[in-house]
Amino acid sequence: MKKRWILLILPLMMALMMNAASANQWGLRGQALNIVEHTHDYDEYSCVADDYKSQTNATRVILGSRYHNQLVAVDEVKDGWKDAIFSTTAVYQPSELEETGYPEITRTKNGFELAYPDIDERYYFELSHNNEGRTFYTLMEAQMGDVKVERIASYGYRVALGEDSAMRMTKITLEDFNIHNMPKRGPDDVRRINEASEGLQYFACLYPEVVSGQKSGKKSYAVYSAPDTSSYRAAKGKASVSTGDDYKLYLTVGDWSLIEYRVSLRTSRFGWVQLGKHGDETTNEIVHVPMLTAFDTYLTDDPNVSEYHQVELPTGTKLTALSHPDNQWAYVYVEATVDGKITRGFVPQRDVVFDDVELPDEEAKLVGSWQMEAGGEFWDNYLRLDADGKFYGSDCDGAQPYHGTWSVVQTPADSNLYWRGDIPTIVFRCVNGTVYRYGVGVSESADYEVTEGDYCRSMSFITCEGGTGYVSYGVYDEGGSVITDENGKLILKELDVTDELNWGEYWEEEGNG
Repeated sequence: MKKRWILLILPLMMALMMNAASANQWGLRGQALNIVEHTHDYDEYSCVADDYKSQTNATRVILGSRYHNQLVAVDEVKDGWKDAIFSTTAVYQPSELEETGYPEITRTKNGFELAYPDIDERYYFELSHNNEGRTFYTLMEAQMGDVKVERIASYGYRVALGEDSAMRMTKITLEDFNIHNMPKRGPDDVRRINEASEGLQYFACLYPEVVSGQKSGKKSYAVYSAPDTSSYRAAKGKASVSTGDDYKLYLTVGDWSLIEYRVSLRTSRFGWVQLGKHGDETTNEIVHVPMLTAFDTYLTDDPNVSEYHQVELPTGTKLTALSHPDNQWAYVYVEATVDGKITRGFVPQRDVVFDDVELPDEEAKLVGSWQMEAGGEFWDNYLRLDADGKFYGSDCDGAQPYHGTWSVVQTPADSNLYWRGDIPTIVFRCVNGTVYRYGVGVSESADYEVTEGDYCRSMSFITCEGGTGYVSYGVYDEGGSVITDENGKLILKELDVTDELNWGEYWEEEGNG
């Protein structure tokens, strides 16, 4: 009898063990297991790396399948999916394994470190919570070979390679982190990223509106690369979307809409669809600015998930920049002609430059010393533009520190960059790697009347929706009162300059902050 019970119990125990192993086929523990076991999305996945620790709620794990890796960060999940962060762009993919080697995730005091030891890359993220208790991770440090990235206070990152460095004024969180498009070539990558982001104006940015799928009356629509049925069409010419699925709406032009939709867990797609009149026109959010590829690079219609290379673009390929995603640092949205077809998609910002035409005659009109008179304060109060291409400036009157170089370039017709379209562009390239581009207008002669009978030159910087005005230096004192001599005439003068200090060093000196 006893033997019979043993024979009955043994298969039951084995079945229970098999069910437990099957239920946890991913090799996961803790909160990460709770996330994936309630969906079939991860049936073909297993744990590649994690930082699980018992008796803690926070877990970071890389889940991998044959074709796809995804990083999942879970912290004190209370309502399931909404509190977990999922990112494909934060990790390298299985097709890159021979080059990158396997990843490692290490728990730290305030977050975690993602590392690829075989290629000497590591990225340190710090855990925080917003006012609603939601989780977010901020990139604090990174190393990519000899290139080092350090977050400076709360306003940006210093990227250094040897003695050279450049600042990127942004905040990178795990949700928009892109491991492929980090500035791995060093500070010059940062300078190109800065200029591409600044040069398109902040208004030219793709912000999504989530549209829920229809429960009835669903239709399927062809998806094209551009708002033109003769443009490139992905998926071997069969790309389509169903209105029964959720999608993100970015732009509307006539009866065309730019949308992003999910194809699978490891793929999404941007494309244009003829959905008919679909809300207000948003053509103001598109610009048209010539660019060139500075390196061999690629174009993708999926910047947020797979980053699949739809087209390879050799160095020197002509592009038209149109906009950029709302994270503004990894990609720029462009149009190119590929094999005779219009093709739109996203190229890495670090790989492109503006195809500028310099205007030395316009530049000569701006040489001199200037002080701000009116308008939005988005540039220095005091500015000296020298004929040798150097500029000096600060918000303090008197001697000016060296800030960098400047030039004037052509603004393409119909660019839609500025609220005034008939003006050239002034470009400031600062010593700390930041870049600024504004529309610029200047009086041909001293025809700006400050007081009755007294005239000086004037200059204005213009953006997509505002501007700042300057007059010749010496017109006003720091309190805003007009300065005149004993005869009531303006006293125009030239700004002095300091020794050519680094921008940051100047502000660290006593009395200059």
